[in-house]
Amino acid sequence: MIEGCHRARQRAPAAHGRGRLPSRLVLGWCIALGCTKSVPDEHVVPLGAPSSEPSGGVSPGVASPGPSPEGGLGNAAPGAETAAPNATAGGAAGAGSNTEAPPFTKRGLRLALADCALASYAEFGDKARVLSQAAEAFAVQPGAAEKAAAQQAWRDAMASWQRAEPFRFGPAAGSMEPGGQNLRDEIYAFPLTNYCRVDQQLVDRVYAAPEFSSSLSNARGLGAIEYLLFTSSPGNACSSAININQSGSWAALTQPDVAQRRADYAAAAARDVLGRAEALLAAWSPGQGDFHAQFTGVASTLFSSEQRAFNTVSDALLYVERELKDWKLGWPLGLVPECVNAPSPCPTEVESRYAHVSTDHIRQNLVGFQRAFAGCAGSGAGLGFDDWLAAVGSTDLSSRMLSALSESQLAVDNLTLPLEQALQTDPGQVLALHARVKSLTDLLKTEFITVLDFELPMGLEGDND
Repeated sequence: MIEGCHRARQRAPAAHGRGRLPSRLVLGWCIALGCTKSVPDEHVVPLGAPSSEPSGGVSPGVASPGPSPEGGLGNAAPGAETAAPNATAGGAAGAGSNTEAPPFTKRGLRLALADCALASYAEFGDKARVLSQAAEAFAVQPGAAEKAAAQQAWRDAMASWQRAEPFRFGPAAGSMEPGGQNLRDEIYAFPLTNYCRVDQQLVDRVYAAPEFSSSLSNARGLGAIEYLLFTSSPGNACSSAININQSGSWAALTQPDVAQRRADYAAAAARDVLGRAEALLAAWSPGQGDFHAQFTGVASTLFSSEQRAFNTVSDALLYVERELKDWKLGWPLGLVPECVNAPSPCPTEVESRYAHVSTDHIRQNLVGFQRAFAGCAGSGAGLGFDDWLAAVGSTDLSSRMLSALSESQLAVDNLTLPLEQALQTDPGQVLALHARVKSLTDLLKTEFITVLDFELPMGLEGDND
């Protein structure tokens, strides 16, 4: 079973041999002051204006609630609440709008983060609908053109989802988090995707049964769809000891049978992803699940304080520490114990081993992180955590984090080969990327956490990597 609680995500999947990550991190105290804010690197891809009919039929635009009453969400964290928040700061503005951040308030930052998350999920919902339609067309007519269209729709949906990953708080988070519904893992179970289970369910045609939607998510979601649309192997991903090989049930399938079942399975999984995307958007949307109001409002049944609300976002930002640095880079590099070849690389453990777009996943994760940290409007404008740092006199820390982010993005852009190929022919480039990301995450999990008085998630406390 996949862990429901994001703070206990250190347990890894048995299917891939992922065990508990080593304890790392000694919380540091280092607050530098006085430098001017650096301009965010021009890697931000602005969110376009949402379509007139986003997934779930909800517009991300949200009106600003009234001022925070004494004792409500507005009084728990450092930083002054002196200016009226801009309800659209960091929201789904088109390129060129909202070019300067409004005066910082914690309320304004909550609105900016919520608007950006909601716009990100609306964008993904649109991509998920296109993916579902393309996968269905491929299942009906499994030709080369239909397959190519389904593959491209998957790439587009996955890029959108990777940008949303650093916003994993609220309904996307584990069920033990405030408002958490485990929807992230239901949409994309990385690093838990189990390709052997996908093949087992292909043989048994579980994808065609009503219970498919309640089956383990490690054989559904975007990871399973990648395998089904991109694998070219006539065989399966299971060992010879697994039942489908021992019993001969896989061998009994003809290659046309396998191809058609993969297409049918991909279509079923894409429909399931679309349903989860719509549920995630509805859970955030005003008048439906309304997590947006819970996170931004003056009163909340989910958050006892404003600082508690922000702490869930800081947990989400640490996606770049564990999933990106450790699992997407450290694992295939052989820098974590889960790599059975360590300290030699494990290139087969890249995230996107069938579509070969692991590098772009990292690029999009950094775009998502920049939207949350520096602002969601064009070119990194709008309210972000960098503005909060400036408001409490830690502009130098903000500048160093923006610089580390820019250097990480440049290192990704310099990685021109597919990640698995670069690991074989030019591992120094991948190591350089890992080092740049580590420079960012070291600041994130020490000085950033300390200055803004956040808590480290379980599993990172005492982590000294």
